[in-house]
Amino acid sequence: MEISKITSPEDWEYFAKGAANILFKYTGNNDYLKRKLLRLRLLKQEEEYISTCELYDFIELRCKDLFPNQIIDIQLTVLDSNFTNKLNSQGNKLMLNERYGLLLPNILDGDYRKISLLQKCQLYFNDNDQDINSVIFEIKPKWLYDNYTDNYCRTCSLNQLKKVPRHFCPLDLLYTETIEQGLNDLFAPIPQDIYAKIEKLIPLKKLTTIYFNNPDNVFQKLKQYQKINNKNDLIKNLTSYSDVSQNLSLVMTLRDVGLFIKIEKFGKNNHIHTSHNNIKNVYRIKDNKSNGTKYQDQEIGTNDEEDNDEKFLITCNIYDLDLKSKMKYKHWLKVENDLQEIYNSSNPNWRYCIKYDQIHH
Repeated sequence: MEISKITSPEDWEYFAKGAANILFKYTGNNDYLKRKLLRLRLLKQEEEYISTCELYDFIELRCKDLFPNQIIDIQLTVLDSNFTNKLNSQGNKLMLNERYGLLLPNILDGDYRKISLLQKCQLYFNDNDQDINSVIFEIKPKWLYDNYTDNYCRTCSLNQLKKVPRHFCPLDLLYTETIEQGLNDLFAPIPQDIYAKIEKLIPLKKLTTIYFNNPDNVFQKLKQYQKINNKNDLIKNLTSYSDVSQNLSLVMTLRDVGLFIKIEKFGKNNHIHTSHNNIKNVYRIKDNKSNGTKYQDQEIGTNDEEDNDEKFLITCNIYDLDLKSKMKYKHWLKVENDLQEIYNSSNPNWRYCIKYDQIHH
């Protein structure tokens, strides 16, 4: 599809940007494009550049087999230079010789309020007439693995290196024994009045506890596919870009993805909620009035007809599945070298990360 044939640059406004991509939000009247974003590539050195077509093929051919129902929908669209040049990129330089862009759904379409919990972790909730129907967490899980030896995991070590305040350790969300602690840390920056308001309408703590205890949740899948099985794929063993295998490129991509975890009230008349893809994502809460920590009351699925129970849909969308360039190996090596003195240090402002043998004797 050639985008300039169905829309004009004036229909798109700047939405957000990352290190490699920029997003534009559609504001026109074309029903097909409503609630969509256009993702274009930012200017990058040619030796590190991976084209949009390569990224699209990587997602479709490598990643979708691993996460068949969780990757955000993407569509390849043809660009022309006149269209791209007229977009208001707010001073950001685009890769003007790139012939393709990606169309994707705007997960945050609607009247959402945003609360920044910390860098790369946001909370969104729709606050319409004192009712809250959905909550969205935007989060980067980063490196997920079983930590056997270090005081601090790779993610917490990197945050200390960057002087980022402690928020939560992603490893805590991997184990039944530490999920509650991880969620307490995750929710801690939410203002208490807002947290109480959300909990009154959507049992956030209970639902997220159920979700992370599900062995098929996206954190567990990311951990599984991030695992290094060949010592040659260890970053410390890289000596040149040719040492970067296809598997390591995939692993490094999965270590930098973003997630939208959306929790919303289930609508039995909503065809999206009742679709085959979502039927296993419906959670039934028997007693939302209880503020205890007993989660055995919940059941998953919609086969029962107990309509007095509240039902909620939890969906997860993975984004930023950008294949990592082999030329980044020097950066990976430098960061790993910088982290060596932090892994087993002691920081009074930073709790030690969980070690695998502490919970699996």
